[in-house]
Amino acid sequence: MGVCKILIGFLGPTGTFTEEALDIWIKKQGLSPEEYKKVPHFSIADMMNAVGKSLDAAIVPVENSLEGSVNITVDSFIRGIDAMIKGEVILPITQNLLIKKPIPFHEIKEVLSHPQALFQCREFLKEHMPAARLKEVSSTAEAARLVSESEDNIAAIGNKALSKIYGLRIAAESIQDSNNNMTRFYVLSAEDEKVTGHDKTAVIFSTENKPGSLFRALKIFAERELNLTKIESRPSRRMLGEYIFLLEIEGHRLEEPLKSALEELELSANFFKILGSYPVFELSELKK
Repeated sequence: MGVCKILIGFLGPTGTFTEEALDIWIKKQGLSPEEYKKVPHFSIADMMNAVGKSLDAAIVPVENSLEGSVNITVDSFIRGIDAMIKGEVILPITQNLLIKKPIPFHEIKEVLSHPQALFQCREFLKEHMPAARLKEVSSTAEAARLVSESEDNIAAIGNKALSKIYGLRIAAESIQDSNNNMTRFYVLSAEDEKVTGHDKTAVIFSTENKPGSLFRALKIFAERELNLTKIESRPSRRMLGEYIFLLEIEGHRLEEPLKSALEELELSANFFKILGSYPVFELSELKK
């Protein structure tokens, strides 16, 4: 009988930054090729909903240092998916202009990529091909695939690996507007991670729509000298002006003083859910 492999979803097709981040996490876990199977998906929301059902795990982008949060990821948690955050990966992002045949910039009629990639390269595009149409597609890899199958004067934006996968030329390297371009990813599973001593915990909650309610919620963490590494608000989708907050806090949900802080927040919140505790990812891990 064959070994039952761990099924891990990523935003496809092959060659996306999400797959690159997944490869980093797989290496960190020490998994051999016989132990897992990567499963491409083309919808972040559908992939998140599949965790615990057709998938054992998945990796999804949550925020970029230039553009901010990936709203569909946060909103999927708010809508009530069952998956928990088991890990995180931070990936430096280098964007490149990919073409099928040698053509000057001014002859490129259309540039395809994921919306975030187009945004990250807007200064380069404005300077070198201001007349080109910008077309959003589901991923950088999908953009490369479409360019590889077209005879039109179009280009894609994505990582260097895509040039080899889809037989494209690199017309320009490192075209992102900032070299401090990084994307953080969540690794999702049916359960979060055990205590490691260097953890973060993510929660979502809502408060009463009254003066000082958010202050009182955040004061719970300040009184215990707990550091918030992320705070974000998203519309509740129930009423205009009503919001749900995402917090990331240093510490593990099972350890004090965070454990009692979360218990106190749950008692006072209108809505409260722990998304998971997971090890902090250090950029030094990329060099291992």
